[in-house]
Amino acid sequence: MAGGGLQLSRSEARARRQAIGAKETRERSHASARLGLTLRSVLLAPGSGFAAAFATAERRARAGRRPVEGLAPFVLAALGGAATALLWLKVGALMGVREVCSATYLTGYIVAAGVLGALFALLAQSLWGFMGPRVVTMLRGQTPAPHGFRLIWGASAFPQVFALALLLPLDLLIVGRDTFTTAELVDPVSTAWAAFSIAIGFSALIWSLYLLLRGVQIGSGLGGWKSLVGAASALVSFLFVVGAFVALTLLLPQGASCPT
Repeated sequence: MAGGGLQLSRSEARARRQAIGAKETRERSHASARLGLTLRSVLLAPGSGFAAAFATAERRARAGRRPVEGLAPFVLAALGGAATALLWLKVGALMGVREVCSATYLTGYIVAAGVLGALFALLAQSLWGFMGPRVVTMLRGQTPAPHGFRLIWGASAFPQVFALALLLPLDLLIVGRDTFTTAELVDPVSTAWAAFSIAIGFSALIWSLYLLLRGVQIGSGLGGWKSLVGAASALVSFLFVVGAFVALTLLLPQGASCPT
């Protein structure tokens, strides 16, 4: 009897673990589906998309549950920062405002630029999560939680993530690494694609800025110039992080080098 009871207890415990695992799997699947629907609605109808996202976050917060999007806002922000950094490499090369001294470590240089862009975006996103609510309060708007501002930043970065996934493989395939340097492009196809790629990158950046503005409007209830000030505080956060890094590099001793 004791052996049978022990075996039954083990079977029940195994069944409970399987039920819990199946429930967690269903919850993750539902969370992924809701995240995809939220991003799609933000892209197609930013007003209703952000409103639905904030309403869902508020309901889960009242119930003491974690945000449905999880780490997605941070991942999207990091990828958006990497896309911005690579766009700067292409634009800086086109305008001749920077120069790569040696092509020996060019691949590492490109990767490092993308990683730095991702880190800058994450730091700026966290800084805006602290500063944004205070700016909205000063403007007499509705103050969402800091998590709401991080959600706005992450969702707004999605067009840049899409552009990064689309453009980076084609940039390397059609033009090669020269698209990120000041090397002259003599091939008409490469030149045309480089210009088209920069135009697409700028379009994605402008789209992201528009989504950022709409997110601030919906989340804070601000309108007109006040919403522009609220959205501009996000850009100030990013520029502060980049400026702090540039100031730090200028303080470090440097040998003979050229600007990059």
